[in-house]
Amino acid sequence: MTALADVVISLVELAEAEANQLGSRLRGWLVSLVLIGIAGILLLAGLGWLVAAGYLQLRVWLEPALAAGVMGLVTLGIAGGMMLWYLMLRE
Repeated sequence: MTALADVVISLVELAEAEANQLGSRLRGWLVSLVLIGIAGILLLAGLGWLVAAGYLQLRVWLEPALAAGVMGLVTLGIAGGMMLWYLMLRE
């Protein structure tokens, strides 16, 4: 009976150690996901400010509708380039 009790105690201790390790890994993943989310929000905000600044500068030289169209095309070009870059990295 003592051997069986030792095996059960060892299994419980192993399960506890694995649970602690899993919790530590999950905290690390959660911190990574939060930081990636914050970085993504800041990236979008920065891109928005750049587009707005470009539009305001182009509006001085062009009609507002044409300036908006040019900035839309520039933004689509940047997005398309990023998609192509991502697809090239996947291969």
